[in-house]
Amino acid sequence: MLLHDVSQTALAGAVLTLGLVILLELRSFNRLRRSVDINLGRVFEQLEMLRAESRTMLEAQAQAQAAAALLPPTLPSARAVAGERQMMERPLAAPAPAPIERPVAEPTALDFIVAPAINSDAYLSASALAAHGLAPAEIAARCGLPAGEARLLASLASARMRRDQVGEAASDRAAADTNVPASSARSSAG
Repeated sequence: MLLHDVSQTALAGAVLTLGLVILLELRSFNRLRRSVDINLGRVFEQLEMLRAESRTMLEAQAQAQAAAALLPPTLPSARAVAGERQMMERPLAAPAPAPIERPVAEPTALDFIVAPAINSDAYLSASALAAHGLAPAEIAARCGLPAGEARLLASLASARMRRDQVGEAASDRAAADTNVPASSARSSAG
């Protein structure tokens, strides 16, 4: 009988302990849920603030564009355009610093990741080929550049050509606008 009472008491203690653990887990789960709800509420408040701020910025931008549309367009001076074009077309090569002597390193497994150095003459000729409208694959094959850099050069060259075409069209329009008043003044005077 004593053994039976001890086993029942041990079983009752285990059930009580299990109940206490479950109660503590439920309490912990409720705290976690409340904390997540509070933090999620803060996140949604911040998102709402960002949305309202972006809406006001878009409205301000639209008003600024409307105001800019009402103003007559101004063309940059020829000197500013020439300076900007020279800045864009010059090569991005800095003067070469004095070579640093480094000890010879043993090759590692990661050496294949680093691309070999590009010859600056090959890069300049690749840039010229891209300006002439060659395909990136052909530029890469002729100059030995990686395909990604050849695509980038071709993209930059096409963007530069579009920008130049827009600039030429604007200067043609400006020249036509300056010629129209002079001819109308001559016709009214004659």
